[in-house]
Amino acid sequence: MALLPGKAIPVSAFPPFNGTPAKHLRLDADIEQQLLTEENSTRIGLSWDALPPNGAHGDPIKGGHAGKMSSRIEFREAGDLSLLARLLLCLLTLWALTMIVPGLQRVFDSLSSFGLSTDNDGIVTDVITPFKSAAESPAAVAGIQPGDRLDLKAMNCTLLETRRCAGLDAILGGLGGAQFTLAHNRISLTIDPAAGGPARVVDLTSARAPLTLPERLVLFADTAMGCIVVVIAFWLVWTRPCWMTWGLFLYVIWINPGQSDTYYALLQRFPVAVVAQEVAEALAQGAAFAGLVLFALRFPEDRTEPRWRWAQSMLPLLAVGLAVLGLLSFSNLVGRPTETISEIGFLMGYVIDAAVLLILFERRRHLPPYDDQRMRWVIWGCIIGLPTFIFAELCQSSDLLRQVWGIAPSQVIIGLLYLPNGVLAYFASQAVWQRRVVSVAIPLRHGTILAALSMAMGVPIFLLHEKLSLLPEHVRMPGWVWFLVIVPVMLLLLDRLHETSVELVDRAFNRNFHSARRRLESVRDAMLRAASLTEIDRLFVESAVNTLGLASGAVFRNDGAVFRRSQETRGWTPEMKKDLEPESDAIALRSLRVGAPVRVIEVDWDSPDLPAGLEAPCLSVPIRSEVPEATGVALFGPHNTGNDVNADEREMLNVLAEWAAGGYERVIIRMLRQQVEQLKGQLAATQSQAPASGY
Repeated sequence: MALLPGKAIPVSAFPPFNGTPAKHLRLDADIEQQLLTEENSTRIGLSWDALPPNGAHGDPIKGGHAGKMSSRIEFREAGDLSLLARLLLCLLTLWALTMIVPGLQRVFDSLSSFGLSTDNDGIVTDVITPFKSAAESPAAVAGIQPGDRLDLKAMNCTLLETRRCAGLDAILGGLGGAQFTLAHNRISLTIDPAAGGPARVVDLTSARAPLTLPERLVLFADTAMGCIVVVIAFWLVWTRPCWMTWGLFLYVIWINPGQSDTYYALLQRFPVAVVAQEVAEALAQGAAFAGLVLFALRFPEDRTEPRWRWAQSMLPLLAVGLAVLGLLSFSNLVGRPTETISEIGFLMGYVIDAAVLLILFERRRHLPPYDDQRMRWVIWGCIIGLPTFIFAELCQSSDLLRQVWGIAPSQVIIGLLYLPNGVLAYFASQAVWQRRVVSVAIPLRHGTILAALSMAMGVPIFLLHEKLSLLPEHVRMPGWVWFLVIVPVMLLLLDRLHETSVELVDRAFNRNFHSARRRLESVRDAMLRAASLTEIDRLFVESAVNTLGLASGAVFRNDGAVFRRSQETRGWTPEMKKDLEPESDAIALRSLRVGAPVRVIEVDWDSPDLPAGLEAPCLSVPIRSEVPEATGVALFGPHNTGNDVNADEREMLNVLAEWAAGGYERVIIRMLRQQVEQLKGQLAATQSQAPASGY
């Protein structure tokens, strides 16, 4: 009988699997007892079921199974959120996107600028940026020089509707640094010359400041990434409403890669709106850092251990203190120099980021392996995203870097520094959504390769663009060609190069995986030579578990109406589930319908006689054959380290299952032949006795 490994056995008796996400998380009894002592009445979006009394239970670290508790914490879905909570969530998300999305205008068009950059004390630091030369800059043409100072007291915004206040809003609105404005905007500035002498009033009219191709590409990437992470944070609260996800949301809606230059340019027409925005900014900054600390204290199970409750109780003070610091940094609009205050605010951001990392590292030491791996994702997201964002903000809105090193990075460099902040939101969301995650080294490796390739291809494109811009106008390439032809081609080429590079790097640096693949290939011959079905079961499970370092594994073969386990294997004791029923265990048997390995979500398969904790099944691998007795499923747990089974390993296990199916078929055919020979012998004996019995 031919083996068709690519064809799945029909399982018509199985009920349809709707894939509805679970609404609860199962916790061990000792953790439940700790949770009962917390003040749960103030939790956002959490409901608590009645918990049974403590009894015998397994070790939560080692994943014991005895006396597994049936209690659970339910995450309310969006329909269960109060109307006020849903309204607040939507309004905050809308506000965050309103600041980011208008930035797309600068990708295809241009804003204008006065060519004047100042620090938060009003001292002029640059009179050329964002223009290429002083001749194009209105500030330089008007005779303003670096070192001159805005007369903040003379231009203060005590009266918001004055022309001088409008000028101060245009230069210092949203802190110092390079600012943009709408076309043909006119302002009046009172300037104190650096060389001394009386103050003079300078009238400036904005000039168009077109972006270069690299600046447009970086701005588009920042805007797209900012929108994506805000939507991710919104959806995280919408689907997993709790203090932990609210904290991350408050952080992401304010601290993200999105650029708000166009938004502020639109607000400059309305001084009252500028002041209101700066008050909202100060509040958002305090809520953002407090939310980040709250997330660090409560991840991954949305609970704060007793030893950290003092820190959680201090978060309102932290939020208020940072908000006050933010308000003070905007007081340059009323005539007070605030550069020192602004720099203190940025440095406080670094201090809080360091404190968050220390909290995460310390809490990680006490987590079980599967939560430890989730914590690694969050830690790496913080390491990558937090310092780069603060550094970018420091370069964008402060003059500290120019004072220390005498130089300031370009807008392209600053825009690139914002991008890694998106990694934090992505890594944290994955760690919240998934109970088990693959090794964080995999996305880090792929992301590093993509960043390196992007730089390797971006620099030549930038140089080519600069060379072509020097050509005469009549032979110069139209701008639309870059966006509609060159950029799509380069993105396609980048995707192909990324795939090839990832494969080459995996071969070079992931030698353990390739060594494991070679060891598993040696099992194929042993399976084909096996004398019994149970021997193939043992070879399949032991080779996979030992080679890949998995916490558990078991094979359930078709035995008529059920799929039956015949052996005690790692993580599966004799007292545990021996039969898989098509009705109650459809989640585990779904891989047979799909024809490929399927993730098993622990909370979706609520059975009291399954391995728990680290040993809980996380992957169902189908054993496919046209011979009913040779079909089945193999259930595997995660790695002993807590890492989930990654895509390459799933493919490897699927191939191993195909070899097992071939081995089963050989054994079954051999057994059938033996039965046929026995039947032939019995028939021959019966026929030889028939004449004698007939007389």
